[in-house]
Amino acid sequence: MGLGVLEDTKLDHVPGTVLLNDHAAHTEDITGALKHGRGRDSEIVLSPQPSEDPNDPLNWSTWRKESIIWILCLGAMLHAGVNGPFLNASYFEISALLGRPLPTVVLASGYNLLAAGCSGPFVCAFSRKYGKRHVFLISSLFDIVGTAIGESNVSFKYLLVARVVQGFSTSAYESLIIAAVGDLYFVHQRGLRVAIINFILNAASSLASIICGQVFQSLGYLWLFHLFQIFCVLQFVLVFLFCPETTYIRDERYNTDTILDEKYVELAHIEGGKNEVSEQLGRVRTTDVPRKKTFVQELALFSGVYSRDSLFKFLVGPFLTLLNPAACYAVITSGLLNSWYVGGAIILSGIFSGPPWMFNAAQIGYLGAGPFIGGMLGSIVVAVGSDPIIKLMTKRNNGTYEPEFRLVFMSLAGVTSGLGMFLFGYTMAIGAAAELCAFLQGLMMFGVLIGIFATLSYGLDAFRTQSNEIFVMNMLFKNFMFYGLSNFANPWVAANGPEQIMYVFGATSVFLSALAIPVYVYGKKLRSWWTRHDLFATFKMQTTGPKQDLG
Repeated sequence: MGLGVLEDTKLDHVPGTVLLNDHAAHTEDITGALKHGRGRDSEIVLSPQPSEDPNDPLNWSTWRKESIIWILCLGAMLHAGVNGPFLNASYFEISALLGRPLPTVVLASGYNLLAAGCSGPFVCAFSRKYGKRHVFLISSLFDIVGTAIGESNVSFKYLLVARVVQGFSTSAYESLIIAAVGDLYFVHQRGLRVAIINFILNAASSLASIICGQVFQSLGYLWLFHLFQIFCVLQFVLVFLFCPETTYIRDERYNTDTILDEKYVELAHIEGGKNEVSEQLGRVRTTDVPRKKTFVQELALFSGVYSRDSLFKFLVGPFLTLLNPAACYAVITSGLLNSWYVGGAIILSGIFSGPPWMFNAAQIGYLGAGPFIGGMLGSIVVAVGSDPIIKLMTKRNNGTYEPEFRLVFMSLAGVTSGLGMFLFGYTMAIGAAAELCAFLQGLMMFGVLIGIFATLSYGLDAFRTQSNEIFVMNMLFKNFMFYGLSNFANPWVAANGPEQIMYVFGATSVFLSALAIPVYVYGKKLRSWWTRHDLFATFKMQTTGPKQDLG
């Protein structure tokens, strides 16, 4: 038993389990020839192992990896973090401006989220077959076109079309960006990046409400779209120039975090042989290493075909992940936690525009300071603490890393998110001070961010080969939930008050967080079961890529 994670007796090695610290495992004689981390991570065996190809994203410089992730994070902030809650603070006043009922205006954004959800499987299919770069670029372009429609006329019809077109930009930046982390970073480096992305995708929406509410109040309806367009165009240019394709097919023996049989001895022999050849030839790489692509070559919209399989397999793939119990838990839990926060944000305009507060759009937007700060603090906790805790647990587990270690944060997530939701609903019902309501919404967001981080990073590490499908399914699920909430959240509050809906949100959050305990304990057995009964293989839906030789 590894720190409470039950061992599996069916397989010698379960994919996702990684030998991460060879000193703690006392395997230096076997893994000493493999590539290791640097500095204080010198005891860490890199997983996956990078190939000798300079075009392998794992071999790119740190500054290049970080610049790619930050540009994609800007896209996530705009096309996912801002796009969805773009009008949250202004719904009440926009309904008066356009002469439409509040639920009708909110539903326009509901269609935005519906478009995001419907496009998810297509995003997954094209990214798996042709890579991620073109999907990111086309997604950014959708937001530019949608925003252009919105800024052309003050009309509900134009608003509706704009929001639908904008919605098609969201799914890539909600799902593929975390998969890109798996392309660029080793297992022990992913936690910090996932935490940052998690913060941007979720807490940034609270900051968006503050800014968008102030812009609407000071400059008017159309300037919401004008200012947003400037940043959308800038981000599109940055992606085109500085974000090359991150999808890469390396020999499966290098992917020590996903393969069924860790061939450490074989891989160490190959690496050791390369080192000897390099010393004899007096150069770092052997003669068969591919040339590094030029800057112009990396600007190509398509860089090849990454799988021989049909697009149909990739379209169906996200739905098959729900039949994987552990992956289903990650999808449902992260999706519902996110949905409950969004549900709380959707009802703010209708509640705080009435008595006793009587707030305008800018004042409602300022309420977003609470969840923004709470989300930032939650992200700092996991960003600073996740990877060090993982390394410590790995060391105590004799150098072996289990993806279930990521779920230890769910206990903190359950307590804080549940408590925040219960009290947030109660204080709104009694008409408490807005500052207290914002603080409690911040407490809710603190727990929500930690819970989303824990489940998504678990999904990435436990099933990296299906990470695209898992994150697309997560995006599809939560956006359909968002659409449903845009339909019934405000009528629910109007009929029963704000406390009932928030109590339901809180109770389900606590339950899902408690469910992390059996998933943690039996997670390795679940991964083993899925490996032995992979339904992708059962239904002949498994996907393949072009083979590459180690050389």
